[in-house]
Order: sequence, then C-alpha cells, then structure tokens
Amino acid sequence: MTDLVFDYLNDKLTPSVKRDFEQHLSICPDCVSFLKTYKRTVTTTRSIQAERLPPKVRENILAFLRKRIRRIGAYLTFLATYFTA
Repeated sequence: MTDLVFDYLNDKLTPSVKRDFEQHLSICPDCVSFLKTYKRTVTTTRSIQAERLPPKVRENILAFLRKRIRRIGAYLTFLATYFTA
C-alpha cells in the first residue's frame, strides 16, 4: 500500500488505478488524513539530517512509523480486497 500512495503522489499510477484510488479517497476521510500525514512526513524528513538525530529519537520515530504503517496497510489491504471482490 505504501507503493500505491507513493506512486499516487508521484503521478505514476495508471489512469484506471488513479481513478479508483481517488474515488476511494472521496469517501474515506481516514485515507485522506493518512495521505496528508504521509506528505507532511516526506516534506519534514527531507529537511532533517538523520545523523544529527539522537539515537533514541531515531528509534522512537521508526517504531511509531512502523506501527502506523502496519495499521494503515492492514486497513488499505482490507479495502482493496473489498473493492476488487
């Protein structure tokens, strides 16, 4: 699912997949929120040099993101299965 979001933001989806994804976004505020958070995360992380972060901060960020991605990924997988069935 991360690849789907990444490709969507980089305009690399096929027209039909993009249409289906945008249709889903029109009815799913949780996915819209995730997309906005993803965009902010990318923008923020581009401005931070990883080697300047204290190790504990880096560990906390990675743990948070892994947990969040797993939760959202499971939800998006369910939705993809539901809409393709």
